[in-house]
Amino acid sequence: MKVPKSHGRIARGLIAVALASCVALAAAGTATAQSPDCAGQGVPVNKISVQLWTFAEYIGFGTDAATIARTEEVFRRLSEMGYRNVEPFTLSGLTAAQYKTLLDKYGLKASARHVDVGTPQNPSDFDQILADNKTLGIKYFGSGATPIFPPIYTTEAEWVAYAQYLNALGARARQAGQTLMVHNHDIEFETTFGGRTVYDILMANTDPNNVAFQLDLYWATNGGGLANPVNVLERYGNRIQLFHVKDMAAGPFPGPIEIVGEGIIDFPAIFAASKGPMRYYVVEHDPRFGDPSFDPFEAAQKGFDYLRCVTY
Repeated sequence: MKVPKSHGRIARGLIAVALASCVALAAAGTATAQSPDCAGQGVPVNKISVQLWTFAEYIGFGTDAATIARTEEVFRRLSEMGYRNVEPFTLSGLTAAQYKTLLDKYGLKASARHVDVGTPQNPSDFDQILADNKTLGIKYFGSGATPIFPPIYTTEAEWVAYAQYLNALGARARQAGQTLMVHNHDIEFETTFGGRTVYDILMANTDPNNVAFQLDLYWATNGGGLANPVNVLERYGNRIQLFHVKDMAAGPFPGPIEIVGEGIIDFPAIFAASKGPMRYYVVEHDPRFGDPSFDPFEAAQKGFDYLRCVTY
């Protein structure tokens, strides 16, 4: 059948539009996958990591083949973004050796690890944790939270005992060539005893040789006002060796967690206030469970790009 000339022009036009759209989409994909050229300007790539809790909803909490496949998909895409480090909170049903093999496949290493180290009342199998850390090649590790879910400690003596427990574990970790770290939320700055915060108590009752600290910048801001992370660094900077880099949305304080670089936290001022050698700047965005508008891959990519270019 002969096609009218007008139909041919329309078809050619539609093809042209489609081709242009494909080119635009390909360009957009390339732009997303490639980080800005900020060599030597921001945080070095080997110091940038991402807390995999960002992907908790995407990966899930199972141990089956599907969970492992989603974990691998996250590793693949993070590697394509430019990440060289990740911070696990679970091994997704894999052994430490299997998890390490999967990391190696995508050119990643575990910069640190969140793992439950227990409490004086419920101690962990610390020998197994140390053994798994060695297999994974991990130096820094610690619980993702002090005992605040639920808040089981209500007295200063309990917090002192917990700090002493951590210090003893830290001594064992040091002998194994590893470093125990303490990660905070807001309660460590909001709870006080005689003018001292829980954070002060944890610092005072742990030996710097045994215990390091990972300062979560969102929760520190949330718990102590917008200047709080700088104040904490000015006082304890030589003991804080890792950052959790999370932003806060604008609006009534405290705002919800925001994509890094799109909120109100002054990261350049905070980074500049650090006194000691910062080992890792760990991008994180808590998952918004049940909210389909949240894209953890977008949060990871934008966080990586921000850190690559930030000046401080």
